[in-house]
Amino acid sequence: MKRLSLFLFFFFSFLYPRVIRVPGDSLTIQSGLNGALSGDTVLVAPGIYYENILWPNRDGVVLLSEGGPEVTIINGNDTARVITMNAMVYTPATVIRGFTITNGRVSGLYGYGGGIFCRGSPTFFENRIVGNTITALGYGGGVYADGSPTFAYNLIAQNKIERPGGGGWRYGGGIYCTGSGVFYQNYFLENVIADTAGGGFWYGGALCLIGGMPVVFSNLFVRNRAGATTGGFAYGGALYIDSANALVFNNTFFANMCSTAIPYGGAIYVKSSKSSVIKNNIIVGNIATGIVPYGGGIACQPDTLDTLIFDYNDVWGNLPNNYYACRPGPHAFSLDPLFVSGPAGEYYLSQIAAGQPEESPCVDAGDTLLMTFPLNLDSLIHRWTTRSDTVYDTDRIDLGYHYLPTPFLSIKEKNSLATVGERFLIFPNPTSQTISIFYSLSRESEVKFSIYDGNGRLVRELIGKRGKAGTYRLFWDGKDSFGRRTASGIYFLSFNGSRVKKLLKLK
Repeated sequence: MKRLSLFLFFFFSFLYPRVIRVPGDSLTIQSGLNGALSGDTVLVAPGIYYENILWPNRDGVVLLSEGGPEVTIINGNDTARVITMNAMVYTPATVIRGFTITNGRVSGLYGYGGGIFCRGSPTFFENRIVGNTITALGYGGGVYADGSPTFAYNLIAQNKIERPGGGGWRYGGGIYCTGSGVFYQNYFLENVIADTAGGGFWYGGALCLIGGMPVVFSNLFVRNRAGATTGGFAYGGALYIDSANALVFNNTFFANMCSTAIPYGGAIYVKSSKSSVIKNNIIVGNIATGIVPYGGGIACQPDTLDTLIFDYNDVWGNLPNNYYACRPGPHAFSLDPLFVSGPAGEYYLSQIAAGQPEESPCVDAGDTLLMTFPLNLDSLIHRWTTRSDTVYDTDRIDLGYHYLPTPFLSIKEKNSLATVGERFLIFPNPTSQTISIFYSLSRESEVKFSIYDGNGRLVRELIGKRGKAGTYRLFWDGKDSFGRRTASGIYFLSFNGSRVKKLLKLK
């Protein structure tokens, strides 16, 4: 799945906190972080930075790239972990956004987090966590998270745990998380826990959840793998859940594999569920392969039947079968979801209204989510889309992963053109000047801009005057509808004027 990165810049005047520029003010990311105080932003110019970063024991520092992950790379140089955040003090105000984090390596007898080791509840936005490795008995080939972090809009790909000679255990090829982590709009691609020799135990090729109340919402899991070529036990080619109140909603699991002598769950394995809910997912084309395979789609420990709610899912075409020891609810079904390609990937749903000849059975087949914390799930899902023409999912919820209807935005030093309807960033905290929104009309029209926060809550509405074709400007004072200054973070800008063509600049 490829995403187009566009750029937007907010020019405010800040007395405090500070922006520390790398390499302008500090030559390295590490030195920039060392000099940062709570509330400061370390702003990194495009480039490749060969560093193994030890995050300072301070909350509220934001590490932000100017140009996005395609051009801003932190490379562990295949010698050690890329980023270590070894303190429980971090809250969601500690943010890493817009980097490729790659080529980390952890070796020895035990390994924790090939790319990132984090504690507490930091936030990871729009990163590419790719190509990190543990060569040990390990936890989290890409990330080891001890706490309740938030991962959103990340690519987590081709991370792995491998131990020559086999034996022992491995947990979470992409991410291993204890606690109440929040995972939404991530793409888990081709993460692996595997060995050429057998005799071991493998848990969760992409994501391993242990304890807490994690939320796994609108993610793509594609071609992840857990297992070995010979003996041993493997559980969950993509996702493994143990002792958790996990909420697994609106994800798509495709072509994941659990392979060894005794594999359980080509896509998902639930070992122990206190009161987990798995619904509105598409689980298709996954495989459990071995001497005695159990559940190509989803497998469960038999004693989870009374505590696991599994309903409103499409489980189809998994080999050798769809289920093992799971009890599908009355609204679950097994039909071809009819995937079609669209502007951002291959897993949109065929819909007659979008120009396809057939209607996917997954359209309008989901259940309401009724969840407002830590995310307003219903509001978010209705601002995303399963249609190749990118129209919002406005009726009953469709099953599976929902794409953003518009490309990503990230910060850049200079103003540049961007289409309306994008996400934007306010930083550091709070805004201190009026923001001017310039827009153009192709004919006379009235325009209303709506600003939403990252949880889908309406922050402010701005009404433009009716005018003829031309360029106009609205002013936003940076406050919400109650007169409060907005906090730093990700916001969404949308409009209801059908003839708005371009958002020219915000400054």
